[in-house]
Amino acid sequence: MAPSEAASLRVAPVILDLSAPTAASTIRIWNDAQQPINVQIRVFRWTQQNGEDVYEEASDVVASPPITTLQPGGENLVRVVRTAKQPVQAEESYRLIVDELPTSSQREAGTVSLVVRHSIPVFFADPDVPEAAPAWSVDQRQGGYMVTVRNDGARRFKVSNLSLSNGSAVVARHDGLVGYVLGNSTARWFVPGRSIEGVSGESMTITADSETGSFDATARLSGG
Repeated sequence: MAPSEAASLRVAPVILDLSAPTAASTIRIWNDAQQPINVQIRVFRWTQQNGEDVYEEASDVVASPPITTLQPGGENLVRVVRTAKQPVQAEESYRLIVDELPTSSQREAGTVSLVVRHSIPVFFADPDVPEAAPAWSVDQRQGGYMVTVRNDGARRFKVSNLSLSNGSAVVARHDGLVGYVLGNSTARWFVPGRSIEGVSGESMTITADSETGSFDATARLSGG
C-alpha cells in the first residue's frame, strides 16, 4: 500500500455571516505540513431545489487570491467580496470551497495524498430579514426516516445533533451537523434508525440544535 500524507490545510473562521451594508470579509488559511502546498479558492452560489443543495459558480462574489502557494508553516489571508451592485435581497447564500491541490511530485511518487477540502458557508443578509420559520415532516423509510424541513422564513436554519423520538424512545439520531435549510426553501435528510410499527399518523418529537440553541419540534409520522 502506498504511504499517505497527513492533512495540512487549516482555515478560520468556518462561517462568514455578513449583514448589509458589509460586503467583504476575510478568511485565514494555514499550511501545517513540512512542504509547500498549493491551494485553490472558489465561490459557488448555494440554493436548494427539490430538497437538495444546488451549487453554481458565482459571478457576484469573488475570492482573492483564487490560487496561492503556502510555504511550510505559512499562512495567508483570502478576501471574500460581494461585487454585485444591487442591494442584498433577504439573505444570499454561498459556499467558499478551499481545496488543497496534490503536487505533481506526490502523484509521481505514488503516494496517496489526503487532499483537504473545506466548504465554508457564506451569507450576505439584509439586517431586517425575517427569521427562519421551519415546518417539519417525517416519513418512515426502510432503515430509517426521511426528515423534511420547509422554511417559510427568509433566513437560513441550521440543524445539528438531530434525534427523533416516539414517546420516550429515541428511534433515530444524527450527531454533528445535519445541514441547513435556506430561506424560503426546503431541505430533506435521511436519518438511519430503527423502525416502529403501527404508528403512522402519530406525533414524532424532534430534538436538535440550531445556531441559537437547542429546540424541540413535532411532526406527524407517515409511511412505515
